[in-house]
Amino acid sequence: MTGLRNVIGLLYRADWTRLSMSAEVRLERDGDLVRSRMHEMRPPGVPGPGLRRDPFTWEEAVSEDPPGYESEDATLLIAPGGRYRQETPVLTIGNDGQYGWLWYREDPPPWVPPDDDEPPVPELFCPALLLSGFDLDVRGPVTACGREAIAVTVTRRPGASPHPRDLYDRIEVIVDAELGIGLRREETFQGQRLSLTELTTLTLDPPEAADLAKFAPPAGSRISQGVGENSRQTFSGPGWQTAKNAAGLAAGGLGALIRFAPNLIGPDPAGENDLEWAMPSPEPGPHDPGGRPPVSDDLPYLLYPSGQSPGFRATLHQWHDLAAMVARVPETARAAGHGGVGYLLDGVTRGKTVTHTVARLHVSGRDRYRVDYQSRSGRTDPKTVACDGEHRWQVYQAKTMVGPAAPLPHDIANLVDSSWLFGCRLSGGSELTYHGRRAYQLRVTESHDGLAPGPLMFFPADAIVDAETGSLLRLISYAGDRPASWWELRDFAAEPGDLGEFSLHVPPGVAVVEETGNPFTDASAVMPGVTGAAVRTAAGVVSATRSFLGDLRGGSRPPRSG
Repeated sequence: MTGLRNVIGLLYRADWTRLSMSAEVRLERDGDLVRSRMHEMRPPGVPGPGLRRDPFTWEEAVSEDPPGYESEDATLLIAPGGRYRQETPVLTIGNDGQYGWLWYREDPPPWVPPDDDEPPVPELFCPALLLSGFDLDVRGPVTACGREAIAVTVTRRPGASPHPRDLYDRIEVIVDAELGIGLRREETFQGQRLSLTELTTLTLDPPEAADLAKFAPPAGSRISQGVGENSRQTFSGPGWQTAKNAAGLAAGGLGALIRFAPNLIGPDPAGENDLEWAMPSPEPGPHDPGGRPPVSDDLPYLLYPSGQSPGFRATLHQWHDLAAMVARVPETARAAGHGGVGYLLDGVTRGKTVTHTVARLHVSGRDRYRVDYQSRSGRTDPKTVACDGEHRWQVYQAKTMVGPAAPLPHDIANLVDSSWLFGCRLSGGSELTYHGRRAYQLRVTESHDGLAPGPLMFFPADAIVDAETGSLLRLISYAGDRPASWWELRDFAAEPGDLGEFSLHVPPGVAVVEETGNPFTDASAVMPGVTGAAVRTAAGVVSATRSFLGDLRGGSRPPRSG
């Protein structure tokens, strides 16, 4: 039972919200090495203090980790229904099954409460994160905490983009052979330990887990608001209540405004069918399996290596309905902010509200591809992007930018590599034929662990997965009962390509600029008549809007112990 297929299924099925257990947790971290790695990984052109002050600038993120080697012990109690209590000498965090809370023994800092879906020790209790962007090497059976377990070595796949917090190049994980949770996780970089998180003891079904009072917030706790009609008041003042109640939907609607409003253009001048500029009607319709049965182990094993197929050709269609997105923003959020944001939402959703993008794709790996956009707006968007594994060419209206190889554009990468779905709840998996290809249809809902949902801004979603490659043939995100975003690969044909097909010949007379890696410098180089200062100003507007979204959400989360 230690084969890769079984381990993938084990990690995917792990669900801490169904457990009844107590444990002692050991947390260690090399603060000096963490700081050094974060400085090394800072992307070129990322502003520091003085240019932006939203949560999670690189300097602020680095400063969260104290210098030196630190260690801490915690006690953990978990009961079914998402209840838990995690105690350290300084901070206790928990969830009573409905609301998250935190309690400081003394001198609480001015941080806001955690989200309701905040999991305990996610390094160990959210193992599905290891199934996206990583290669697993199953080393074999071991024993840990007196339990049968499996040792697994985890390395990042070539070309996979790390999260800024992922500082390691290797993870050694010991997985419980029954529960699927991690019992031990050691993160290293070039052989040096960055962090260690492990359960030193584990007891299933302890008597104290049956006492629901154990999970109630102590007096003086900070309690999360939640989002929606059931949220409760924990801070005084109507502004806080309004912002917290509206946060999730407002963030989704305003985020959609930032991403898609610039692309609201008229019908394609080439004369494309006007019906394509309206959101299509799904056929087949969304999958809604009764009782939400979990998917079989075959589907996780199909998703896990997706994106590593020999190659394919297809036509990409994308639709985004801004009206459907902002319709989900409640009136309380529309009135929030200086002067309210309702006028802004109403202004951009008058008339045409659906964006439609068409592109021809030829993909043969993460860094060998060619994308030719047939309909795309904006002089800041390249018309062709090609990469041969060594160089990437981005063809703009007047210039071509050449730089080092880079991964696929995110919107396409999320279709080619569907493993990000492990961050969601999946159900169904019925087999069907879609556009002549054997496929599986899934219902996608938000994860109880609050993991990253890939490109999805709204749930539920409907996914059709190609049975040969694991890539997504169709993905529809619903805002309420209306399709808000739709991605589809048509004319899909599995077909590898020769290296020469992904190299781009620049015709004589076309200006060529070298990519610097600095987003401000590169944008000003390919935007005729636009200076770097103007690009930075535009970025500041987006940053300010995102800061407003952060205010709606209540700011940044408190740091986790360890």
